[in-house]
Amino acid sequence: MAGLEMRRVVDEDEGVRPAPQNRNAGWDLDKICAYYTNKVVRIQDANLGYLYWGIVSLILIYIQVVVFHIEGRHSFQEPGIGAVITKFQGKAFGTDGKAFDAPDLRFPIIEPSGAFITTRRITMKGQTLGDCIDQDNPKPCPCGKTGVCDPATNLCVVKGWCPSLGAQNIGKPPAGAVIENITGVEKALLKITAGIGFPSIGDTFHVAGSMEGSSQLHKSVSVEELLQLSDPPLKIEDVAERGCVIAVNFFWACDLSWVNACEPVLSVKRVDDGSGFAQQRARKSRVNGVDMRDATFMYGLRFLVDSSGIGRQISLVPIVIQIGSCLALVQVASKTADFLMLNMYDKERSSAYYRLKVNETADYADLQERIHLIQEQKSSARADISSGVVRGGQAGSGVALGLGTGGRGAMASVLRGRNTGARSSAG
Repeated sequence: MAGLEMRRVVDEDEGVRPAPQNRNAGWDLDKICAYYTNKVVRIQDANLGYLYWGIVSLILIYIQVVVFHIEGRHSFQEPGIGAVITKFQGKAFGTDGKAFDAPDLRFPIIEPSGAFITTRRITMKGQTLGDCIDQDNPKPCPCGKTGVCDPATNLCVVKGWCPSLGAQNIGKPPAGAVIENITGVEKALLKITAGIGFPSIGDTFHVAGSMEGSSQLHKSVSVEELLQLSDPPLKIEDVAERGCVIAVNFFWACDLSWVNACEPVLSVKRVDDGSGFAQQRARKSRVNGVDMRDATFMYGLRFLVDSSGIGRQISLVPIVIQIGSCLALVQVASKTADFLMLNMYDKERSSAYYRLKVNETADYADLQERIHLIQEQKSSARADISSGVVRGGQAGSGVALGLGTGGRGAMASVLRGRNTGARSSAG
């Protein structure tokens, strides 16, 4: 009797499975080039609208007036490299009929960035090396090994040029000192040449007074005119005895975007706070084998001349930076309006605005805890199935069906008669 194929006990219809998709079959440019954008809520509220657009208007005015017009932050800025040359020309006269020219009045004779002009001199002639009180730097007793104490003044007698002439006794100079008051200095002329360059903007060196119609006052200005221009205005009689320090500044604010030319603003100001200014000078000689010295205290007008400033030129980079700053500042208006929107009105209206403004998500933290519990239960069920234990209410592929070893549900492939060689014969 021919063998018969064992009938299938359990079979499953696998059906037609879809072909797996090839993820690398092509590039979806829409997904690759996708971007995120903010969702906008349009709030129709007049009060909040006034506040929002008011702040936006103030920001735009600040950018236009302060940032662009006043501070010029839309342009490239560079500090300039300035240079000045000061020349002195004139004569003056002493009370005893002496005449003084530029080499006598100006000390040092070469000083490009300024000038010192003598108005009063005190000279101590014939100083010799000896023991006396140093009036420039007097030392109080006790003196130790450096000198001997003078009981009349309680100061140390040290070795130096005697009789001493210094800052401590210039008000009452020692006997033999010559005092010379110089007059006519206010008529002397100062010729000032000032210029500035901005290497990163251009190779032009700008000179004050070179533009047509500019002031030529500083090119030949008298001492008297400079004193009148100072802050506060001065007269030669007020400063001749003690001297003074006057700053003459050329300030350049050059916008070289359209015109390659610029002129400075002149500023004259007294800067010594009324303390005056003096210089010391000494001339040494040797007479009959003895070293001698003439010490001179010179009071006068100390002019400090300077040239400095900023050059500007419109540039794309700072313009883009300032536009970005403006857009960032506009967010302040939105944040302010949102804060008042959620806190200024009553609870009902604020809650309504809140629902429009904020989308709250589900509590994913609680869902995550539930996922952990499900995973723990699955792990426990797998352990029971492996040990062959069936708990009440269990069903599914993990339940033993009493078919013996390997006899569990959904194991149809074990019972399929796919082995055509296994046949049974009759009788």
